[in-house]
Amino acid sequence: MKHIFKAIITLAASAAVLVSCTKGFEDINKDRFGVTDEQMAQDGLALGGMFQQLERSVIIFRDGTYMDSDYQIMYNLCAETWCGYMAPTLSDGHHAGWDVNDGWHRRMFTVKYEYGMGGFRDFEKAAVELNMVNELALAKVLKVATMHQVTDYYGPIAYSHYGELTNLYDSQESVYTQFLTELDESIATLEKLAATNAKILEDYDLVYGGDAAKWVRFANSLRLRLAMRIRYANAALARTEAEKSIKSPFGVIVNNSDNAVMSGVAHHPLYEINTNFNDADTQLGASLEVYLNGYNDPRKFHYGKPASDGNLHGVRAGIAPNSWTNYKNTAAKVSAPNAASFKLCWLNAAEVAFLRAEGALVGWNMEGSAQSFYEQGIRLSFEEWGAEGANAYIANKTAVPAAFKDNVGRAHAAAPSTVTIAWNEAGSEEAKLEKIATQKWLALFPNGCEAWAEYRRLHYPVILPPANNFSNGVVNTEQGMRRVPYPVSEQKDNEEGYNSGVQALGGNDNAGTRLWWDQKPFNN
Repeated sequence: MKHIFKAIITLAASAAVLVSCTKGFEDINKDRFGVTDEQMAQDGLALGGMFQQLERSVIIFRDGTYMDSDYQIMYNLCAETWCGYMAPTLSDGHHAGWDVNDGWHRRMFTVKYEYGMGGFRDFEKAAVELNMVNELALAKVLKVATMHQVTDYYGPIAYSHYGELTNLYDSQESVYTQFLTELDESIATLEKLAATNAKILEDYDLVYGGDAAKWVRFANSLRLRLAMRIRYANAALARTEAEKSIKSPFGVIVNNSDNAVMSGVAHHPLYEINTNFNDADTQLGASLEVYLNGYNDPRKFHYGKPASDGNLHGVRAGIAPNSWTNYKNTAAKVSAPNAASFKLCWLNAAEVAFLRAEGALVGWNMEGSAQSFYEQGIRLSFEEWGAEGANAYIANKTAVPAAFKDNVGRAHAAAPSTVTIAWNEAGSEEAKLEKIATQKWLALFPNGCEAWAEYRRLHYPVILPPANNFSNGVVNTEQGMRRVPYPVSEQKDNEEGYNSGVQALGGNDNAGTRLWWDQKPFNN
């Protein structure tokens, strides 16, 4: 990995020059001799292209540097499958059954370092030289938004030691502590800027158009997400950081108009993966189907297309058919993701409402009740997807997840849970938590990274296990896959760092070892 990191820094610097920009930035790059450092700092010219690289690194998509196939390998074949959203319809179904493929799962590790951390180092160097404090604070927020996905996949990672000659890993506890500290510092800086109604990198920002107040709300919401992630590992710190976000003068995201959505994305990568990759390399997952059908969820045909019989039919992960023909789009026996309308969303108002519902459930000051935030989260999700009938859905006391009836083969399965929708204040804390987690999972779609992390943290929703567990006993069928092993190349290229990571992990470097924040007891 020593050699990899040297190459990463070089590649990131090159990518910063090549990345596409707006409003004449290309012309400025052609002739910079007449532009002073002061002018570059004032107009954001020095950092604009690099800033867009950082935004693009949060969720990789086809952008001229990376392709939809990179998204497929990093997200679709991994987290989106393991959380129950999707099921691959490739010739090799073993990965979906937890027989992990190093060629696929290593991409989250290598690409995020190259595009995220490498890009941040270039940005940081330029920002420090030009004394652009506000821009650097915002870049740190994007670094955290990118790199928390990496540690949530693998566990300990090189973070404070990134780019050093010896790339030792930080424990995940240390990484999360650094995340929260960086967010605290960045939010304090950006709040001052937002108080003046100022803009930041307005000509280059592909998410909020330079609106500093919206960036503060995003940063507060990200801090709330990460605080809740560590609730079972460090409850005191989690509560402190979560309540800071709520008390901020700008607060957290409460409206869909503030959702963190990337502009300039022609199609969500899932559209290309399903439409143009072998007539469908992915279809809707069986777990998602049983909840959407069981609840008769009005969002279901926003999420997936009806099969030829007019119904929603998912695919069970971990199947091993002799032929995949009937799982393809031309057969129309299963439901494709309705991805032409999907947005590339990092974090939405519905997720924030469900995070506040969980916080209120355990006694934190979220400025409202668990029930109010739970119901608000459902309404926000319906609004985001343009679905009607939220009030009737919220009041439904009887609907439960359906059994899975395989529309192609014989991978049938009983209903995974009996959780209902309507809030029941008389229910146990655990029963309420399952409701919150289940509806949050539905509202997070198609953000598989976050859904898989929350499924591991809360053990909800209860999803269908793969039809076949191909892990050779490494992964407990009832508990599911807990993490991703480090890339095999790390053992050779960064032996010292790799060994420090495994030691900090506190278990074997395999898919069955739990992460630091993954401490909720099973069978609760």
